[in-house]
Amino acid sequence: MCRFWRRNRMEMNKEKLSPQALRTKQHFKQAFTELINEKGYSHVSVTDIVQRAAYNRATFYLHFLDKPHITEELKQEMFEQIKRKSMERYTPGKIITTESLDTDSFELVSFIYDNRSFFNLYLMEDTIPGLHQDLPKAIFELLDEQFTLVAKGGHDLNSKKFKLYMAHGTAGLILDWARNGYCESPREITGELINILQTFAVGFRVE
Repeated sequence: MCRFWRRNRMEMNKEKLSPQALRTKQHFKQAFTELINEKGYSHVSVTDIVQRAAYNRATFYLHFLDKPHITEELKQEMFEQIKRKSMERYTPGKIITTESLDTDSFELVSFIYDNRSFFNLYLMEDTIPGLHQDLPKAIFELLDEQFTLVAKGGHDLNSKKFKLYMAHGTAGLILDWARNGYCESPREITGELINILQTFAVGFRVE
């Protein structure tokens, strides 16, 4: 009961955090991500996180209840960022033709590149529990809730099954990019995604 109360209180106070407190939380998350990359999720302790972030345990417990709590918050933050970054360039209600897309069109790819340390966790066996499903899930939710595709010909591109197929295909291409050490630039990967999209869609509308 005490743990539940503390967690609810933390959630209610989240929006009231000062810029300094937000930076402190990000330092803990960054340290946590680095440690998972180095030694695997199951081998990282709160002590490890505190030492790497160069804070004390009291500061950690001011913001997080325990390792599962920081894990859940990190996962949720990145899940929402994946969805948000995919939407930033588009005006709701406007039809975007695939021919008008260029290599700066997908903010998500640049976001992934800039956060390689986190996305490399998708390649690990001993990683955050459930993480492997998050990338395709976030892309699918985004496509299903926010995007209406305009097909070439009379095909139905807006069924849940097709959007699920698109989500897993996009996630697979991105993870293959990560697996190969991000050798191609974000613009090159974006160009490949655009070329694939142009084979079956003439445009899309953001809801």
